Amino acid sequence: MKWSLLELEKYRETPLNIKETLDLKQSLQTRNADLLDVSPVLVTGLIALDGNKVITSLKVKVTLTLPSTRSLKPVTLPLDFAVSEIYAPAKQAASDEQSDSVIPLEDGSLNLDKAVEDNILLQIPLKILTTSEQQGDADMPKGSGWEVISEDTYNQRQVAKKKQVDPRFAQLKGLFDSNQPED
Repeated sequence: MKWSLLELEKYRETPLNIKETLDLKQSLQTRNADLLDVSPVLVTGLIALDGNKVITSLKVKVTLTLPSTRSLKPVTLPLDFAVSEIYAPAKQAASDEQSDSVIPLEDGSLNLDKAVEDNILLQIPLKILTTSEQQGDADMPKGSGWEVISEDTYNQRQVAKKKQVDPRFAQLKGLFDSNQPED
């Protein structure tokens, strides 16, 4: 999905309606090696011109397959999100007082494939779990000398550790009891 600014000029009066299916699997997997699979990306929305600015309002639907962050089992992650961005020619974007929110168009053309890719990668959560891991039914991974435990289990172990008396100090346990006669 790439348009030059001259092509978009004919949509100044009425916005350009978009409904495209993109195959971004290879480029997304190149940018994020954790992606096991990517479905075709459905992009719908509008592109409108306002002065020298190009305003995009898109809705993106895609299904990603990623490894679980706990067990590395494949997890299907459906994404459905909206993206709104403002583009302007590079010279105008640099001089605009809201330049943080305006994306410069370096070569005079609008390439939404890159913007869609960027936003898909931004939508991937840091913690991805299978349904059984989310419900707490799955066993935590463990190996020789290590195991993954929940935060609650960790806290319980810390409390139990604090209650244990160091055996070197066991004889001093009753030293300051108030029941003993004073000399």
